[in-house]
Amino acid sequence: MLAVLHVAALLGYALTGALVALPLLRLPGGTVRMPWVLAVATGAVGLHFVALVSYAWRAGALPLSGMAPALSSLAFLVGLLALLVLWLTREGAIALVASPLVTVVLAAALGAGFEPAVGQVASRGPWFVLHVATSLLGLALIAVAFAAAALYLLQHRELKERRFGAIFRVFPPLEQLDRLNYLALALGFPILTLGVVLGAGSMGLSAGLRAIGPAHLAAGFGAWLILGAIAALRLMGRLRGRRAAVSSITGFALIAASYAVLVLVQHGFRAFS
Repeated sequence: MLAVLHVAALLGYALTGALVALPLLRLPGGTVRMPWVLAVATGAVGLHFVALVSYAWRAGALPLSGMAPALSSLAFLVGLLALLVLWLTREGAIALVASPLVTVVLAAALGAGFEPAVGQVASRGPWFVLHVATSLLGLALIAVAFAAAALYLLQHRELKERRFGAIFRVFPPLEQLDRLNYLALALGFPILTLGVVLGAGSMGLSAGLRAIGPAHLAAGFGAWLILGAIAALRLMGRLRGRRAAVSSITGFALIAASYAVLVLVQHGFRAFS
């Protein structure tokens, strides 16, 4: 049942992206119908939430510890944030990036397999729960910043080349995308920093180094430095527009690459355990 719910959510995310991408194919009648997009996206997020609740009920633990539960929770947060953007802006373009991203992360969670570890998170105390939850929320916000940056670059290229086709009509204005990138970074970095602080406080420095390991520590600290530099430049007004979009995408790519290396280094898929 758990796998069925996750697969159904995955298909819902993929369908959301397909509905938004339809006008870009220039097919007859290919227009974005926001009520349909919102309905499908809401259904996907709802099914995903039910799947996470089902896991928590069966495992007796929050879906925060272990590769599959943590990836599923991360995908849910990205999907939820993208849905919030859809509802607030009535612009479906965010789904063009967020939907494939969520689909890939959720597929990776399904591939890793859900192995409930009863009481594993609860036994580490509430501070550890807050550490993982805030860290995942921070990463989800960074993913939204990445999505806005990718859309910004595509829209910028269309305007630069004076092409006012489907992309120009479907994508939001550059100012709106830049603002979304700014807000996601401005919120994402402090929340991620809070997650790091809570992690250090919940385990202690020496115990944390032994439990996390040097690879996990290096990846987390490197991600924090990259995001901090980008967020600081944005807040100071030194980074905006196209340069901010390129920086956000570069930072997200480096974080994703470092985490992929981390997974390869740590055998047994124990990244969040």
